[in-house]
Amino acid sequence: MTEKINIAVIGGGVIGCSIASELSAEHSGIFIFEKNPGITSGENQSSRNSGVIHSGIYYDQETRPQKASLCVEGNKLIYDFCRNYEIPAIQTGKLIVATTKKDEETLEVYLHRANQNAVPGVEMITGARVKHLEPNVEAISALMVPTSGIIEPTSLIYRLYTLASNNGAQFMTGTEITGLVNNGRSIQLIFRYPDGKIDQAISQIVINAAGIDADLITRFFDPDSPYELDPVRGESYKFYGHRRSELSLKGMNVYPTPESVYTPNGSHFTVGIHLTPTFGGLSYPPFLDSTVTVGPKLVAVEDRKAWSGNRIPPGKFSKKVQPFFPGLREEDLIWHQAGIQARLKGFPDFIIESDSNCPSLINLLGIDSPGLTSCLSIARLVKKMVDNL
Repeated sequence: MTEKINIAVIGGGVIGCSIASELSAEHSGIFIFEKNPGITSGENQSSRNSGVIHSGIYYDQETRPQKASLCVEGNKLIYDFCRNYEIPAIQTGKLIVATTKKDEETLEVYLHRANQNAVPGVEMITGARVKHLEPNVEAISALMVPTSGIIEPTSLIYRLYTLASNNGAQFMTGTEITGLVNNGRSIQLIFRYPDGKIDQAISQIVINAAGIDADLITRFFDPDSPYELDPVRGESYKFYGHRRSELSLKGMNVYPTPESVYTPNGSHFTVGIHLTPTFGGLSYPPFLDSTVTVGPKLVAVEDRKAWSGNRIPPGKFSKKVQPFFPGLREEDLIWHQAGIQARLKGFPDFIIESDSNCPSLINLLGIDSPGLTSCLSIARLVKKMVDNL
């Protein structure tokens, strides 16, 4: 007899766990299908990112309205959540620096965008004030973004997983969805267990939060779906700030002026190679270590599984940041990590929508940055969609 369930969530990353936690507070019969062997052990965006809490300053209302609104809402939600559940997070603030007059003109655009998106407290500051805040950073001016910060992502995911589990949600780890069938008023899921056995279940609602594989899940229902992953690998290095005085940071996120990166599928907006402070452990209250990550630098790849490959040489990273952080040398850099981003070809915004032929299938596609910051606001939006079915 085929198992019947209420809600199936495909994907146990930060988005899937946020949705499971949000829904399980009021709904029962929730099953989360995660193909990796553990919730925080997989090779996915949730475990391979900069751990930055974004403010919402980067996303314009014309092409990225979902990112703009969900990031600003999510920013406040995630700080409150981390305080309530003692998850390592620090509101470090961010400097987006200008090293040329052209950079300053670009920052004026982002200052205006911050006002449009209701990002609180953003202001243009002088190079002298930059020096006061971060003595080793060189800039003629900068945007000061006070609501930016950092978070320890796996601690967040584990807490969301625990909350959902305590509410009765069932996590099926090591279990991969291999098919979806529209049964009219329900959806048939076909899946494979870790031992290779194939099984199936019938769900009233299916939520596709499969990250970089979300487009593949969508095609089980709609082979002509316009959404396709544009695989881009982000690579990062790190350095130890205690090694030399000119490498130390007081603890702020430091970003260059945003720029575009070009791939075979067109140009993409990028926040650039930036400096991100890190935690000195998983204790609470959290504290900063001297280690600083540098990156990511993006490289187009053909395979969504291309986590590894020919690494970008560290000299390209040091050269990129030296205009605003001149103390960094190539030999200071140590390999940190790489990860694939869930960006889509031709669609710069989050796609959160019901399938046109089956409203009970809710697809979340293109949930790249600022997906981590927006996870709780995305979960609230999905809950509204579920409640309206």
